[in-house]
Amino acid sequence: MFLLLCTLQPALAAPVSLDDAWASAAGNSREMKLISEVRIQNDTLKTQALALIGPKLVAGGNFTLNQRETTLDFSQSFPPDMIDLIESFTGKPVDFGDPLVINKKSYFDWNVSVVQPIFSGQALPLYTGAVDTVKAGRATEQAQLAKVRTGVAQAYWGVLVAREGSGLAAGALENAKKHMEQSELRVNIGTAAPQLKLQAEIAVARAERELAGAEAQATSAEMAFANLTGLPAASELVQPAARALPYSSLEDAISHAETQRGDIGAAGYQAKAAHAQQTGTSLSWLPGVDGRFTEAYTGNSGFSGEPYTWQMVLTANWTLWDGGARLAAQTKAASLVRMAETAAEKTVADARTEVTTLWEQHARAERAVAAVDRELALATENARLAEAAFDAGTLSFLDLEDARLGLDAARLTRMSEEMNLDVSAIQLLAATGDLH
Repeated sequence: MFLLLCTLQPALAAPVSLDDAWASAAGNSREMKLISEVRIQNDTLKTQALALIGPKLVAGGNFTLNQRETTLDFSQSFPPDMIDLIESFTGKPVDFGDPLVINKKSYFDWNVSVVQPIFSGQALPLYTGAVDTVKAGRATEQAQLAKVRTGVAQAYWGVLVAREGSGLAAGALENAKKHMEQSELRVNIGTAAPQLKLQAEIAVARAERELAGAEAQATSAEMAFANLTGLPAASELVQPAARALPYSSLEDAISHAETQRGDIGAAGYQAKAAHAQQTGTSLSWLPGVDGRFTEAYTGNSGFSGEPYTWQMVLTANWTLWDGGARLAAQTKAASLVRMAETAAEKTVADARTEVTTLWEQHARAERAVAAVDRELALATENARLAEAAFDAGTLSFLDLEDARLGLDAARLTRMSEEMNLDVSAIQLLAATGDLH
């Protein structure tokens, strides 16, 4: 068992990339499961609409128990004088046969019918509308999946940034303890005032407090990531590489969004479904025609003596006036069409605004990463010079702390801006329908 655990340990500890996190979320996250179930339910609409124009097979059966059996005895239908007269002519007794059972005391019967709508004004438009509604549902699923993947990316980067902050806080604590030791030594040998030791102790206490906060923030980020992806909270994450965008300009990105974005496609399909529903409502004024074929069996054949029989029926129904319900339905259907068309126009306008905003955010993130690189280089050099000056006794402890804090802030800002750059790129890809 020990050898088996040792063999599995490297696989369990394998680094997790952002693509791995997306794949894990696809199979494990509750959000993805809910989205999938909604899509499954939405897909049933087409089958339900198809049932309006498809044949139906109906079977039925009965068992009947009567109080008494009903028979027809022809020998009791003639008076005795008439029977005597007939026998005098024929010279033999009259044979009326066995009594005829008209209604048995108990019997079983069954029937099977095939019902086929022949003409329905609403059926075909409603089916067409259902098909468009299913397409709208799948397009909506695409948009929702992109949002989930964006959320996974934010959670992934949240863990990276939180861990970076925790690591910097741990390093700051070690650095503060080292400075406290140096300060105690300088105070003890009389080269520095006792206040230096007090300042160093304050710096250690501050570093311990900041480390506790950073560790709590990292734990919170890890739990959010685990809940979203189903991966272990302690998974080793790999910082994503710089992400290239497939757009030459803002107009190109907007064009991608208008042709590929899920919610725009869904809004278009919903508008088409609303038009189909309006057509079906208008055609509800026409008559409906159904055909039915029935094969039946009865254990009570009665006069016919035939247990099996079939029947073919053609039925037409035409509701000429229904109290105004169809007029109200037409008014509502026309309103739904206008709403769907307006919603589609609004979705396109909102998408253009969102893509434009995200384009600017990504451009800002690119400039910020370039700027923070210079900031980090300067902060690193400043911290180095501050350390040297403090060791030489020409720099105060507070100035040294300021240099250290500036370097830590620059390092954390560098990671944060890299997160902003990658997340803004992912959000832009999602907003244009290119996040697959």
